[in-house]
Amino acid sequence: MELVVADDRLVVEYFTRGLFFDQIALARSGDRRSTLLRSNAAEVIISAPTDPDGPLADHLARHGDSVADIALYHDDLPALLADSHAAGLSVLAPVGSRTPHGPVTARVSGAGSAHHTLISTTSHLLGRLPPGFAWESEQVTFPVPAESRAASVRPQSVDHVAWCLPAEDLEAVTARYRQAFGMDMLSSDQITAGPTVTNSYVLSAPGLVFVLVAPDRRRQPESSGQIDAFLKAHGSAGVQHVAFATNDLVTAVRMHARGRVEFLPVPDAYYDRLPTSLTDRPQVRARMDDLRAGGVLVDHDDSGGLLYQIFTRSPHEGGVLFYELIQREAPSTGFGRRNVRALFEAREAQARVAGAQGSPPSSASPRSAASPTDD
Repeated sequence: MELVVADDRLVVEYFTRGLFFDQIALARSGDRRSTLLRSNAAEVIISAPTDPDGPLADHLARHGDSVADIALYHDDLPALLADSHAAGLSVLAPVGSRTPHGPVTARVSGAGSAHHTLISTTSHLLGRLPPGFAWESEQVTFPVPAESRAASVRPQSVDHVAWCLPAEDLEAVTARYRQAFGMDMLSSDQITAGPTVTNSYVLSAPGLVFVLVAPDRRRQPESSGQIDAFLKAHGSAGVQHVAFATNDLVTAVRMHARGRVEFLPVPDAYYDRLPTSLTDRPQVRARMDDLRAGGVLVDHDDSGGLLYQIFTRSPHEGGVLFYELIQREAPSTGFGRRNVRALFEAREAQARVAGAQGSPPSSASPRSAASPTDD
């Protein structure tokens, strides 16, 4: 995925020093400067505009720091493009090749501010430098030693991407993604937390999970709560947060905090209210002190699998886009329904405090000191 940001130096530092991503390559073109970051299967491109009148500068002016593109790989690009067009997604670039012998790509619109570059797996091998950028070098600037503890806790992959949508768009966007990309409906839910009442759908395809969230206008007729705050600040529908999977979340939280990653606070009472169905499980009971100390949330789903989660404060200007770290113990397939409510409540409490103090909600500099707490 590609992020468009105002200060790429700070964001690259956040990912490399804080989240243990490797800096792989740099690309410069007429209107942008892009840095490729990679951690195992998770790949992120950080782009900043260099032309004040270019399309990236326009995107930044309208949406602030945000996810601008999520690339999808497929072995039959013409068929995928046809399905996308039939589903109502706009074709932004037809099937073609950027170079005579380069990989075949196309581009379609997505939900709100984020689009999708489509890449043919028959002409591009996974792990190669992403097409469409004039990469100048391929080298690891901030390598994580293979034998270090960081190598075992760094992000393994993108677990899911969470979108915020206007209430009137939820059904249509869901239908478009299901038809265009053949995504299955994993679950649907409604969550009430303070003034926020949301409806959500979880869509899945191989290697791809989207969580689509929108306000419920039947139960929340007025604009309020953090989803509406996102839509107002972002200027449209868009990606609210990206979740990275890790193998050892408790250790990861401690190590990321040393890299100045900040996490949303969770009330201590959260752990006192955990149901016995969780606290009686040996693996939860054995690490409860560590979960409480790190602010790591825990939940289980109908499959019986355990889920550990933590949400970062936003490192971006405007405080809109943030990140989640998640650890699943098989056969966990859920997304922490109880924890989502805790996330909403914590972010809204944070917004109320920030509003009373006259400061923007959820904002935090990547260079500020961190303490390991969670939502």
